[in-house]
Formats: sequence, C-alpha cells, structure tokens
Amino acid sequence: MANNSETLTPIDTSSLVDKVYDYLLKRIIEGEVKYGETLNIKILADELQVSTMPVREALKRLEYERIIEIKPRSSCQIRIPTKPEIHDIYELREVLELFAIRKYKEHSDVSKLKRLREITEKMKEVDKESNEEVRTKAAISLDRQFHAEICKLADNNYLNGVYRHLNLHLNMTMIHEKSYNPLRQVYFQSHAEILKCLEREDNAEEMELCVRSHFDNVKSYLF
Repeated sequence: MANNSETLTPIDTSSLVDKVYDYLLKRIIEGEVKYGETLNIKILADELQVSTMPVREALKRLEYERIIEIKPRSSCQIRIPTKPEIHDIYELREVLELFAIRKYKEHSDVSKLKRLREITEKMKEVDKESNEEVRTKAAISLDRQFHAEICKLADNNYLNGVYRHLNLHLNMTMIHEKSYNPLRQVYFQSHAEILKCLEREDNAEEMELCVRSHFDNVKSYLF
C-alpha cells in the first residue's frame, strides 16, 4: 500500500484531441498561423507526432466555432474575418474591458496592477528595437498581454474565456497589420495612459473615457 505521505503526481485527464485543439488555439491567437493560411492535416499530424484522427477532430471543433473552413484533400483554411465581424468583435472587446475596469474600480487594489506595469515598461523599450520583424512580434505579444490583463481585473473566469475566444476570431496580429505603423508613435503612451488612470483615483467615468479614446484610435484604422 502506498504511503499516504507520498506526493502523488496529478493525472493528465485531457484527451489527445484536447491537446491538439489547444495547440492550434495557441498558434492562432498568437498569430503564428495567419488568417487565410492553409493547414494540411497530414503535415500537422506529422508535426505533432500523432495520427490524423485527433487532428481532424480538433479541426472539426474549430470549424464548428467558425474559426476554420475544412477543404477537400486533407486541408483547411483559417477564416478571414469580414469587416462586419471585425467591427462586432472589436465592439465587444471594448465592452468587456470597460466592464473589467468598472469591476476593478469597485474594489481598487493597486497590487493587481503589477503585471500591467511590467508589460507597459516593456512596451517602452519596443520602439528601440531596430529589427522590424522582432519589433513587430514583441509589440503584438505585449499588446495581447496588456489587454488580457485588463480583463483579468474583473476576477471573472468566464469573461477571460470569452475574451480569449474573441482573439481567435480577431487576434492582435491582424489588428497590428492595420494600425501599428500609423499609431507607432503613441503605442507606449496610449497604454501607459490607461495604466495611469487605473493607478489614480479617477472615477469610473474618467477611466472609461481613457479606454474609449484608446479603442477609438485603433478603430479609426480598422474601419
């Protein structure tokens, strides 16, 4: 009989399909797979060292969620969001972040802003990077982290899940392709201003104006 004092290793109950699904989600959200790009089921299976069955099942989930379109001959394509879809998704992102900020303001705790401060400081250094590809990748990653942290301020796991799912349909890579260069000069300042508003004792209305201004700047180049 095992000694009760022994530390037991947690059992991984996630299925192979779940793991493939999560792997594809991560690649899409982080922009490693671009909208419009074609994926080959057999190549994916070889890359992950699994059979084609869990890959097909994971892709069926993504098709049901309208993230991909399965094509003939073992391939599929990442759906390109339409302009109305981009508008609706971005509108909902703004609503979620405003809600998160209102919830934070009900019980402000500046210790919860530590991660946002770290991300904002890194944003300040991005523009010094001379390599355009490295700079762009860093800017996209930090932007995604910043807005995800804003949502976390609501302490609502369902909100975090919805926000993550929205990034499948419209990730930061596509947003930056349309808005980063024209807004590059205010990239750090616009995010730093949101952080300052959170750190100050601004009321919810002032805070919302700050966030809306940030979103309006980006939307002016998206639509």
